[in-house]
Amino acid sequence: MLLALFASAAFALDAPSWWLRQSVGGSLFPEGAQVDTRAQYRVPLHRSESRLFHDTYAGAGLRVVFTPVNAEVGPRLSISPIDVFDLEVQASYLGYYSWGGRGLLPFDETSGKGTDERKAREDEGFSGSGLVLSATPTVKAKLGPIVIFDACSFSMLHLENPDGLAAPYVYEPNRDLVVAWDDVLVENQGGLLYEVLPGGTKPLFRVGATVRDRMALESGDRSLTVGGIVSFKPGITPAVPTINVLALAYVIDNDRVGTVPNLQAAATWIFEKPVKAGAAKGG
Repeated sequence: MLLALFASAAFALDAPSWWLRQSVGGSLFPEGAQVDTRAQYRVPLHRSESRLFHDTYAGAGLRVVFTPVNAEVGPRLSISPIDVFDLEVQASYLGYYSWGGRGLLPFDETSGKGTDERKAREDEGFSGSGLVLSATPTVKAKLGPIVIFDACSFSMLHLENPDGLAAPYVYEPNRDLVVAWDDVLVENQGGLLYEVLPGGTKPLFRVGATVRDRMALESGDRSLTVGGIVSFKPGITPAVPTINVLALAYVIDNDRVGTVPNLQAAATWIFEKPVKAGAAKGG
């Protein structure tokens, strides 16, 4: 489930700081929920009056994700050498627990991952664990009222086969893909938004379009969606979240083309506080 890639832009202070991003989101078709916590110690990099060097930073910390069917925890490194580009690197332990037809499920082919089909096989579901190493470069730019972003995530995924199952594939619920036990996952999401209200000292309101492409290179499963996105922050204090709502139609998918669109919503809070005593700054 997407949790506001473009809404996580940094608002780095001019001194070392503690940075926290908290997201809570949910989706339908397929249904899901996610609580995503990212905490880092960040230091500013080269700063100047140039538009490219206002908020550069490097950071290190921890990411913890909880969903109804799995948990993910691991160290996360971030660097933004220029304001229009950042890179995130994460190594994580994955733990899965199965209930109600969710969780890990063995597959012989990459079709048949619809919600009803998985629930009909819930007795085959199992708990498990795995490891993932991912890198996510993101490019974002603002030209007047136009906001453009593109994020591409590359992940090496290893899932434990607990009982030596003969099935060559397994359904990974957090990514909604049928993957090989050892697979390489590629996800690209881009978007273009029009800024109706600018944010900062005023409320934020943006509306636009986005496209997301998910692929598992070893199994061959793929899901391409396109749709609309609305982003708004009704207040200016850090306690007020940025809220993102998406409706994504399936263009390429083994099971869901022609079905109802994927609906997503997420609320994201960003806080940043200098290591030394001082005023906090939120995003």
